[in-house]
Amino acid sequence: MTKTKIMILSASLAVLAGCGKPSAGKEKADDNAPEVTVAKVSRQVIQQSLLVSGNLAALPNRDAKLAALVAGRIKAVLVNEGERVAPDQAVAEIDPSSYSEQLRQADAAVAQARANLENAKLSATRNEDLLQRGIAARKEVEDARTQLAVNQAALQQAEAGAATARTQVGRTTIRAPFDGTAVHRFLGVGEQVDGTGSQPVLEVANIDTLELLGTVPASRLSEVRTSENFSFKTESIPEVEFTGHVVAVLPAVDPATNNGTVRIRINNQKHLLKLGMFLTLPLPLKQGQPKLVVPRQSIYPDESGEPHVYKLTGDQAESVAVEVGIQTKDLAEIVSGVNEGDQVIVSGGYGLPEKTKVRVKQ
Repeated sequence: MTKTKIMILSASLAVLAGCGKPSAGKEKADDNAPEVTVAKVSRQVIQQSLLVSGNLAALPNRDAKLAALVAGRIKAVLVNEGERVAPDQAVAEIDPSSYSEQLRQADAAVAQARANLENAKLSATRNEDLLQRGIAARKEVEDARTQLAVNQAALQQAEAGAATARTQVGRTTIRAPFDGTAVHRFLGVGEQVDGTGSQPVLEVANIDTLELLGTVPASRLSEVRTSENFSFKTESIPEVEFTGHVVAVLPAVDPATNNGTVRIRINNQKHLLKLGMFLTLPLPLKQGQPKLVVPRQSIYPDESGEPHVYKLTGDQAESVAVEVGIQTKDLAEIVSGVNEGDQVIVSGGYGLPEKTKVRVKQ
């Protein structure tokens, strides 16, 4: 009897010992489960943008190629490329020698014509007096009046010639039409110009504000925000943040490409951006309704390239196919596949077998 009790007791202890081993193994398995980070599927407004490219230009009427309107030899270029200029500042000179001589002669002609007119006036007055006294004939009076009119016309013609000569002398100095920067010199001292305006000497532009004409698909034109400032960086100057705003959406669409054009103005007070520079910038669009989003890095392609996420179900990772909509640098819209409040694995889950138990990193 005692022997039987001892055997039963031993068997019971063996069973109890056996029951304890799976519990210890389970704890060890949980400790070995992959550690992951998760994020909740949330509803947010996604700030969308379009990449727009183009060459930078000055504002309308703020870029001028300055040419001489008189023929001659360039005597001086008074500013260097990159220098600031003020309105009406002299920037170049054409040799004025011949034009100054023409003006001197024209002024002399005016003086002579004025003297002739004075003599004609005296003669006319004298003949009028003699006629009244019965000494002069009427024909002499009429001849004096005619000569007076001729001399008046001659003076007017001489004054017009002097004004033209003075204008020509003034045109030998090329002046800036507005405040800006000398951006390019086309000709130098000693070179000849023909005075037709077709040979620019210097280009002056105001580059405090630059403009970019960018193309936008016609289907997205209604989403373009006008008048609101936005910030951006460029690949060529990545350490500097610039600001710009859309001033106009042009009313015509190119039927060949179905693209419209937007006019963007960019603040360039430090003159870091250059005229003609090719620039690509992200153009913010109008905000839409909140959408279901997940961190972009939580999405991975399956073997066929279709987008999936790992959804956390209990303590297991479940691979779920999703339809992805709008994407930004950090977020991706989920059109279908998961619901608001679901948890998706952001890191540590790639390549896990289906239904793998995981530990969430705290």
